[in-house]
Amino acid sequence: MVVVGAVLLAACGGKGTTGTSGGGGTPAGHATVDTSSVSDLGTVIANAQGFTLYHLKTEVGGKIACTGSCTSVWPPLLLSSGSTSPTAGPGVTGHLATITRPDGGIQVTYDGLPLYRYSGDGAAGQANGQGIQNVWFAITPSGALAGAGGAGGSSPTSGGYGY
Repeated sequence: MVVVGAVLLAACGGKGTTGTSGGGGTPAGHATVDTSSVSDLGTVIANAQGFTLYHLKTEVGGKIACTGSCTSVWPPLLLSSGSTSPTAGPGVTGHLATITRPDGGIQVTYDGLPLYRYSGDGAAGQANGQGIQNVWFAITPSGALAGAGGAGGSSPTSGGYGY
């Protein structure tokens, strides 16, 4: 756990991105949600480039908790300017919609769950953000949190990341 905390602290201090580019590279102004196979997790939802998408389980009832510096580590999947809705790829069976973030960005949701990338995933098919602080989880095509197993989350403000 100490190693994970150190990695997160380094990521928070060293990243300059804010997720304004569509949450990690959405092509041609579209936010596409697809599926990807991840070792130890199976099939999860991913962006168009195959990067795993996550949900912050403390975000309930339409309230966005990952704001400010949190989005440097966890860029939200955003619709690009001029785009009106996200696109579902093959194998995506959940309901895609959007929610307006406190900063005005339009974030993609999957079965009501706001979607994020993890800056620590360096390649498609990775899930290095899985289970961080027991609040960040990849999402299965059925809309379940992958590997969450009903575990209780840590305090929404633990770790100092504002969530």
